[in-house]
Amino acid sequence: MTSQGRPSTERALPLLLVAAPADVHRLVRAELNDTRYTFHLVTTGTEALRDLYRYRPNVLLLSARVRDPDLWEVLGRVREMTEDLFVAVYDRTYREGVARRALAAGADDYATPDVPLPLARALLGARLRRARPADPGAQLVDDGCVRLDTVTHEASVAGSYLPLTPLEFQVLLVLARNPGQVFSAAQLLERAWRDPAGSDPANVRYVVLRLRRSFRAAGFEAPIETVRGVGYRYRRVR
Repeated sequence: MTSQGRPSTERALPLLLVAAPADVHRLVRAELNDTRYTFHLVTTGTEALRDLYRYRPNVLLLSARVRDPDLWEVLGRVREMTEDLFVAVYDRTYREGVARRALAAGADDYATPDVPLPLARALLGARLRRARPADPGAQLVDDGCVRLDTVTHEASVAGSYLPLTPLEFQVLLVLARNPGQVFSAAQLLERAWRDPAGSDPANVRYVVLRLRRSFRAAGFEAPIETVRGVGYRYRRVR
């Protein structure tokens, strides 16, 4: 699906979210015309952040020229939301300073039109394949009440959708895949954060707090139990 329609929440193909100024959309759309994935185009940084939360894409492609807000603010806010999303910055010409700053700010890749189109498509396809579970059986975590889909990055409790950020989803996924096991803040940082060494353990507490609020808003007790002095463990929702 393209920017002409809303990406399906039941999509089978990985989703690429592209944020680029309106004047380059025609070129971007032509380059991304591929049956191996779907893509969704937006024109501003605000739309990118909104749709990152709304659709939970597998890859985010950011134009260096994106505005409202600009590339640097978008990158910073994206990494506050998620540590594991693959983010590539696209620039019309190679600029070493921009490339270095983008990678330091959390981008995983820096691309320019200098790469031949067939190779660029092959590289993008490879990245999208890595964004999906290798084992189809690992796609779903479902204990009969809480359901987590690792392809669409959607969470639900008793059939009710849970509006989680990508980082909240990842923390819940780590716990739900290991029910009863106690994880310290350091262990959750290691498994759910992109850069655990540069993250504050207090961030785990804030993510758990937001997860509990989301479950309460849906009318359920959160499946995350605090083990005093140790960490957190998953227990089935009541």
